Amino acid sequence: MDKLMNRSWVMKIIALLLAFMLYLSVNLDDGASSSNKFLNRSSSANTGVETLTDVPVQVSYNEKNRIVRGVPDTVIMTLEGPKNILAQTKLQKDYQAYIDLDNLSLGQHRVKVQYRNISDNLNVVVKPDIVNVTIEERDSKQFSVEASYDKNKIKNGYEAGEATVSPRAVTVTGASSQLDQVAYVKAIIDLDNASKTVTKQATVVALDKNLNKLNVTVQPETVNVTIPVRNISKKVPIDVIQEGTPGDGVNITKLEPKTDTVKIIGPSDSLEKIDKIDNIPVDVTGITKSKDIKVNVPVPDGIDSVSPKQITVHVEVDKQGDEKDAEETDASAAETKSFKNLPVSLTGQSSKYTYELLSPTSVDADVKGPKSDLDKLTKSGISLSANVGDLSAGEHTVPIIINSPDSVTSTLSTKQAKVRVTAKKQSGTNDEQTDKETSGSTSDQETKPDTGTGSGSGTNPGTGNSGDSADKPSEETDTPEDNTDTPTDNTDTPTDSTETGDDSSNQSDENSTPVDGQTDNTSGN
Repeated sequence: MDKLMNRSWVMKIIALLLAFMLYLSVNLDDGASSSNKFLNRSSSANTGVETLTDVPVQVSYNEKNRIVRGVPDTVIMTLEGPKNILAQTKLQKDYQAYIDLDNLSLGQHRVKVQYRNISDNLNVVVKPDIVNVTIEERDSKQFSVEASYDKNKIKNGYEAGEATVSPRAVTVTGASSQLDQVAYVKAIIDLDNASKTVTKQATVVALDKNLNKLNVTVQPETVNVTIPVRNISKKVPIDVIQEGTPGDGVNITKLEPKTDTVKIIGPSDSLEKIDKIDNIPVDVTGITKSKDIKVNVPVPDGIDSVSPKQITVHVEVDKQGDEKDAEETDASAAETKSFKNLPVSLTGQSSKYTYELLSPTSVDADVKGPKSDLDKLTKSGISLSANVGDLSAGEHTVPIIINSPDSVTSTLSTKQAKVRVTAKKQSGTNDEQTDKETSGSTSDQETKPDTGTGSGSGTNPGTGNSGDSADKPSEETDTPEDNTDTPTDNTDTPTDSTETGDDSSNQSDENSTPVDGQTDNTSGN
């Protein structure tokens, strides 16, 4: 072999082979590089990136005996690779982020966040990928539960008693360091303007001394809370006393509150000490007549408020001598109240006549009297009427009568009313008979009218014709005194006889003519 290697031609052949192999290696590397570049170019079009947010972090550790703090609830995972694999991974949603703490000891550790159920063809980036965790021994303690509520939300006039919580104690579980920070365990409840006993379920929370909620578990999570709510108001009687000096010659005879009791609101212990509010001062300085005075009710010590805050006290006074007389005069001094458009009604109508109120149909009235009576008086308490019971056929002027309370006096804008009276004609009777009915001739000894006398007057009263009487409204209207003062024709008989002394003449005239006719006969004679 050594001899062969010493030959020159053998060495040349070996050199040639080495050169050829070197040539091939260079050319093959360039081809492979070109091939890879082509493949990368063709595969980049099928590559994508997906970002998965809020991926839950699962922790593996001994939950029975240990507590772990510092593990984030979620992480962000960014996936890069073929689009079809990305789509499949995102659709299946079986990927997980987790931390394995099973083999770690108690204390603080820096651990890597891992993942699983993700294809190896995908590049995965987790943020955060490293976390600091603390592993502690699990511990449990019992704590008493205190009801927590805002007393200002209780309805005004009420107060809350001592709350009852059931169960009274709960078990708080967590890391030893967390349990050492527990300062309060409270059941929070909202009274919401309560006015009666409240019973509700309330969630229990563990708080540190700064009232920050601690990351611990509580069993049971809720408790029943009962808070008695009671009324803290009380009604008490009141008493008033005179303060100040009244006017000269005036004596205070009575101080009478119009409110017998008031309601006081405050703590129950303060309410128990108060049975009455007395000596409420009523200032009567300079008072000269009886009147009502408003007085503020003082708030007793320890009480929050009083209702009503102000009462009315009636002050009765008595004056002496001339001042008393003047006071009585003032008390009886009348005031005036006006009533407009009071309707006028007719009274005393007879079935033999029809009546028509010509004017006025309504009247204004000024009513004078004590103010207290006027304040009570309304339009419905006043009525106006005109009595037509004594009127014969024709137009008449009659006084208007006002009906009102006896304690007042009235003045009318118009004192008289004009009324037209028309006799009703009955079938089967002549005019002369109708005139007799109209003139009121009802005597059994009635005589026929003296037509001569009637013609002498120029008014033709002797005929007793109601139509003629209606034709002479001016004569009847001009003699309202006769119509008003002389009630009826029959009644006039004794009156006229007394005045003239001629019974037969007057009897004849009265039976033959109405009242207005008598006036005409007198003037004719």
